[in-house]
This record gives sequence, structure tokens and C-alpha cells, in this order.
Amino acid sequence: MIAPHHPDEIRRLADICHMIFNVDVFVSCRERAFVDARIVFSALLREQGIGPSRIGRILGRDHATVLHYFRKAEALLETDKIFRKRFVTAREQYIGEDPVFYYTSPELRKRFMDMRQELEETREKLEEAREQLKYDQRLKPIIDMVRIRTKRGEEEEIANRINRVYNGI
Repeated sequence: MIAPHHPDEIRRLADICHMIFNVDVFVSCRERAFVDARIVFSALLREQGIGPSRIGRILGRDHATVLHYFRKAEALLETDKIFRKRFVTAREQYIGEDPVFYYTSPELRKRFMDMRQELEETREKLEEAREQLKYDQRLKPIIDMVRIRTKRGEEEEIANRINRVYNGI
């Protein structure tokens, strides 16, 4: 990622907010979607170490408004599920992290249970693969011999010969 102060990074964050909220953060409007987009934009820039005065200049607002956005972001993250999901989506796209600390307790429990189930399924598959490997290990000398002695293009003929041996012909 380019430095967060770089105009390209600021534009990229504005584009991410535009995709999520379907509004332009630079438009001066007091509708909820516009304000929420500016709140997310401000909070994410703050996480990158940009101060409220600089964010205010970027948005065409004063620093007091940006400070209000910071307080509002904290409150909305605790109380508004839709805002929190949009914030998390924007943060994941901008920073590229999985911000587990923004999930609610029920969301974390569900995610944990899903992961536990996935882990158990993976363990079962691993155990099956280990059992199959133990079983196949006894055939390894035969398989190695066939692999070494079989020339390319003769696989079908060798398979037919092995089949005849097993069939007793």
C-alpha cells in the first residue's frame, strides 16, 4: 500500500466508500448514507495515522466535524449492525485485514462454530488419507518397480500384462 497521505490512496479509499455506500464522500450532503460514508472514510484514515485537521481538509470540513465523526463511528459500531458490516467491508478492502475485533459476539460464536466444524472435517479427511497411505505403503515396492520399468506409451500394455497375471492366463 502507498502511504495513506498519498492522493492515490485517499482516492482509493473514497472509491471503496463509494462502492459500499453508493455515494461520494466529497459531496456536501447531510443524508444518512453520505454522512455514514464520510464517517467510515474518516475513521479509516485515522487508523492510518492521519489527523482530524488533515481529514477535514480532504473532506472540505473542519476538524471539529471530523472529531464528531470519530465519536459517531464508535457509537455506530456498537449499535448499528448494518453500519458495522459496511465498515468492516470497507476496512477489509482498504487495509486487507480481517478485523475480527469489529464482529459482535454472536457473529464471532457462529464463525468459531463454523471453523470448528471445518477443522473436524479436515481432521477426518487427514485420518482417511493416513489410513490409505498405510494401506498403500505395502504396495510401494511393486508400484516403484512398475514405474521404473514401464516406458512411456507402454502403460496400457503393462496394465494388460499385469491383469493377465492376476487372472491366471
